[in-house]
Amino acid sequence: MEKEFAEKMAHVVHAQTKDLREQAEEFRMNYEKALETSRLKAEFVATVSHELRTPLQAVMGYIEALLDGAMGALQSSQKRVLDRIRENGLYILDLILGILDLNRLEAGRAPVRWEEIDVPGLLGEVGRMTRHMPRAGDVVLEFYAVPGIPMIVSDRDKLKIILRNLVGNAIKFTEKGLIMVRADFDPETQTVGFSVRDTGTGIDEEDMPFIFDMFWQKDKSHTHAMAGIGLGLHIVKRLVEDIVGEIQVESEKGEGSMFRVRVPVSPGLMVREPHHPEGNRRSDRGEL
Repeated sequence: MEKEFAEKMAHVVHAQTKDLREQAEEFRMNYEKALETSRLKAEFVATVSHELRTPLQAVMGYIEALLDGAMGALQSSQKRVLDRIRENGLYILDLILGILDLNRLEAGRAPVRWEEIDVPGLLGEVGRMTRHMPRAGDVVLEFYAVPGIPMIVSDRDKLKIILRNLVGNAIKFTEKGLIMVRADFDPETQTVGFSVRDTGTGIDEEDMPFIFDMFWQKDKSHTHAMAGIGLGLHIVKRLVEDIVGEIQVESEKGEGSMFRVRVPVSPGLMVREPHHPEGNRRSDRGEL
């Protein structure tokens, strides 16, 4: 009886082991197919986005040349048309850049590249990147940095994408007033803060938990023509985490918003709440 029972159990174990092996092999094959599908999708999105971006950038270059008078003086009606074309072109370019940024993150193709960064110089670069972003005529965009901010070790490209998206988000929802981009240093916690404050529409308290979700929008039928597709803040959140930083939001409906990114001077340092020293102001009305 014992021998018969043992043989029966051995047969059952063998059969179950065989089934598990077959299931594991099927899972492996399906996983590899999914990886290949994901890889092909990422390559397709990157290729299409690149093919769209390249000619669009050429078109934008010609528009800038026309606005700068390369073909002679423009009548006011001609300038208005070109300004409108540039506005819509920059909007499309911003969408393409967002798709490319997200695609790189999803595909794991956005490694962190640590380097020493001069913070005031970085703000100057961001100022030049964003000064042509379409915004309401009554909105002033200003940049300023406190004196004495040390060199930091971080990822320059990721910081520029973070600030570009935060400035772009502020522009989309600010119809008048001021958008202020500010950098400061907290020697106690060895952190540098980058804040983008606007006087725009603000965020409802009930919406705050969702603003960093991919493709999230308060209202899909938002009346703002340049409201975007809900990628910018999601990308910001992921990039901030990549560079060992934190992002905080303060907002009141109808009063504007303030997004603050804090990064350590060195990636090995703990990030804690910094203070807010006063600083020297720079403006898009002058040289950065």
